Amino acid sequence: MALDREFLPLMLETVVVKAQASLDKYGKQTFAASGDSYRARLIFEDRLMHDQNGREVVETGRAILFGAAASITTQHNIELPDGSTPKITRVDTIQDEDGDHHSVIGFGL
Repeated sequence: MALDREFLPLMLETVVVKAQASLDKYGKQTFAASGDSYRARLIFEDRLMHDQNGREVVETGRAILFGAAASITTQHNIELPDGSTPKITRVDTIQDEDGDHHSVIGFGL
C-alpha cells in the first residue's frame, strides 16, 4: 500500500531517477537519457551511515519518495531539483502490514 494522499502536500520536490546504461572498463557509469520522476520530501542532513556494502559513508541527505520504488538500487542516478546528481548510498523500501509503503533514498558525496 502506498502512502496516503494526505502526505502529498509534504512532498514538495520532484526528483528524477535514471537507470545505469553502461559501465566502462574503468568503472565509469553512464545513465539513461531519461528517467522516472517521483514526488519526494528532501531532507538535507550530514550523517555518518553504512552503505549497502557495509562501508561507512557520509550521507548528505535523503529523499523520501511518495510511494514505494523497489526497483531503484545504488546503481541508479538521482537528480535533485537543483540539477545536482549526488551518489546514491542506500535505498530502503519501508513496509507496513499491507506491504511496500514508501522508499527512502540516501545520497551523499
